[in-house]
Amino acid sequence: MASFISAIFFVFLALSFSITVESTLVPAIFVLGDSLADVGNNNYLDLPIGFKADYPYNGIDFPGRIPTGRFSNGFNGIDYIAMELGFVKSPPPYLSIRNAIQMQKGVNYASGGSGILQTTGNGTLTMATQVKYFADTKRALAKIFGGSIVNDILAKSLYCFVTVNNDIFAYYSVTGAANSTANAKFISNLIDEYLGYLTMVYKLGARKFAITGSAFLGCVPYIRNRNPTGDCIDELNQLSVQFNAAALPRIQQLSNQLPGFKYSYMSLYNLSTKILAEPGSFGFKELKSACCGTGKFNGETPCLPNATYCSRRTEYFYWDIAHPTQSLYNLTIQFQLYGSNSVVTPINVKQLIES
Repeated sequence: MASFISAIFFVFLALSFSITVESTLVPAIFVLGDSLADVGNNNYLDLPIGFKADYPYNGIDFPGRIPTGRFSNGFNGIDYIAMELGFVKSPPPYLSIRNAIQMQKGVNYASGGSGILQTTGNGTLTMATQVKYFADTKRALAKIFGGSIVNDILAKSLYCFVTVNNDIFAYYSVTGAANSTANAKFISNLIDEYLGYLTMVYKLGARKFAITGSAFLGCVPYIRNRNPTGDCIDELNQLSVQFNAAALPRIQQLSNQLPGFKYSYMSLYNLSTKILAEPGSFGFKELKSACCGTGKFNGETPCLPNATYCSRRTEYFYWDIAHPTQSLYNLTIQFQLYGSNSVVTPINVKQLIES
């Protein structure tokens, strides 16, 4: 009798997984990355306050005006991807999960301050740790739903990688990007590490990768604040350009080597230059200063409870010292999902999930 009840329960769980698949454009979303994608993992870590966002005025435009751990005045990009695909918001942060049933629509492993390299973001969830947690997730789901069902679900799910920016920041802070030969070697090694993690996740069952490239790093308020002229730092921007240019052919090569590996790559750098060329047409008026912060360009400190914040947040490009406003996150995802190959290549994310 007990075994019969267990079998019925298993069938019920499998059906519930199937219902999830039918009500959304993908069965699940799995997220690996940094603060641009973190929805609360760092809340559970013993980190300095600058590595967390679970305090005001973060979340001032989130439902209930709650600081959730998102580095945003409201939702972040992963939330908007999830909403467009039929989910309520981002999947839950891994460190908040108490049972495997919470994982069936996906998991967010992203951790603010982390990077691809083990040396980036001391105390955060490194990419190696995030990939390990994904492997643990697969095992936990397989115990409930069975390996065959889980393998099918994972192959149809979307995998969002939002990382690399902190690695580039860290490298620049130490070297100043003064040596072109060293810069090229750093970029090459960084891509080698990145491809290794993409391959690991592929071998665990992933097939559809939405990869976000390096951003317009040299112009964030934090960098402007520290430049005596208040200008962008071109050397830092050039590292972003170099990374995106070198990563794309390497990822294409990886795709050719791994059967069924499909991807969409968005250059945040290219998207930023596109928006900044015609900011008014996208609703932005303030492009240099953060909405929330202190000091010149509001780029001296993170958005702490003692900071000042702007009232017209939809007009600001930056929310804090280095992160977009909710409005920019939303716009970014519209391009990532539906944009042309001037920003996303070889296909956009909507085409990726339909492939």
